[in-house]
Amino acid sequence: MNKFGNVLKTLRKEKGLTQSKLGELLNTSHATINRYENNVYQPDLSTLDKLANIFNVTTDYLLGRVDRREISVIEGTEIPEELRKIGVEYLEVNKELKEKGFTPEKIRDLIEGLEKAGLINNNQN
Repeated sequence: MNKFGNVLKTLRKEKGLTQSKLGELLNTSHATINRYENNVYQPDLSTLDKLANIFNVTTDYLLGRVDRREISVIEGTEIPEELRKIGVEYLEVNKELKEKGFTPEKIRDLIEGLEKAGLINNNQN
């Protein structure tokens, strides 16, 4: 994971974040961010997921495993129209929610609130 630190530093600077500000977003110190960027520490899975959400990239991109920041479909792969439609709708909704500052935790809270209010039914029976 030697590339991780370089990728993180590049993304952080592109977004105009200081190490301190990124640390605040992750509920950690700027020293920890510095250690990530210098490949002294590696983030746990939860932190890696949060970083991917903050920078709107895949975890594979963060880890330096792929060069593309976003998820892409391999050329020639046939995706059924129903799945394509659901995927596109999901990505559009996800993008809108992220732009409005929703975190995965806030989305879960929102869904739970809608369920409690009886506005949606999440029973999978």
